[in-house]
Amino acid sequence: RNKHLDTTISLAEVSQRIPGFSGADIENLLNEAALLAARANRNVLSESDIDEAIDRVMMGPAKTSRSYNPREKKLVAYHEAGHAVIGLKLEDAAEVQKVTIIPRGRAGGYNLMTPKEETFLETKDSLLATITGFLGGRVAEEVAFDSVTTGAHNDFQRATQIARAMVTEYGMSDLGPLQYEQAQGNVFLGRDYMKEKNYSDKVGHEIDIEVRKIIDHCHATATKIITENRDLLDAIANYLMKAETLNKADILEIEATGKLAGYDNHHKEKNQVSEAVEDSTKEN
Repeated sequence: RNKHLDTTISLAEVSQRIPGFSGADIENLLNEAALLAARANRNVLSESDIDEAIDRVMMGPAKTSRSYNPREKKLVAYHEAGHAVIGLKLEDAAEVQKVTIIPRGRAGGYNLMTPKEETFLETKDSLLATITGFLGGRVAEEVAFDSVTTGAHNDFQRATQIARAMVTEYGMSDLGPLQYEQAQGNVFLGRDYMKEKNYSDKVGHEIDIEVRKIIDHCHATATKIITENRDLLDAIANYLMKAETLNKADILEIEATGKLAGYDNHHKEKNQVSEAVEDSTKEN
């Protein structure tokens, strides 16, 4: 209400990037975008205002005081590019909407990935694809640098949670259609739900083995995809190091052509202007 949007903004594309947002969340997002526009002395909200507002609502403000050294920047770029490659090349993976290496909150960078369509149920294939996507960053580090970092900490946490739920709650393992754990109790004084365990130590060991099998399978899938698409990994990481943020259209262009024409042309023009100014200065 009382907010004017630039006519070039596609509300359909914006909606794809904010899955699960309530009406109140969307109102907060637009208020944040309006503040950004006001600070720039503009009355119309631009796509960049909406883009930045989404990032702030989801991840927090950018940490402008924090900067990477060149090696860290390359590591983060490849880590995030790894997630993107899985999103592009794995059939059941979520769609990549945006990739950035700008630090926000506790994250050094992040991928915004959304489901290709809204569903009420998850299939085993979709859960395996999600785990594979989480492992894409670590696998990219292994393939590109033959080394690993702590950047995949949260990825591992989320991947392990899904894999364990597949085994203990959803019956999606060789242990069969049995539920070994279920949430119980209420959240009280900041405590999480506890899980009731209905199994022996021997079964607990078998659960651990099944979880490991799922993670190993997804890690192998991610390794195969990223190894087979190494040129795409390098291209996305290269442009991330330069531009720091890529949207869906940018990523699809890189996938199709190996280049980002808009970025390359812009910087070519800047270099030509700089050279012309330098030549003029020398003549004077």
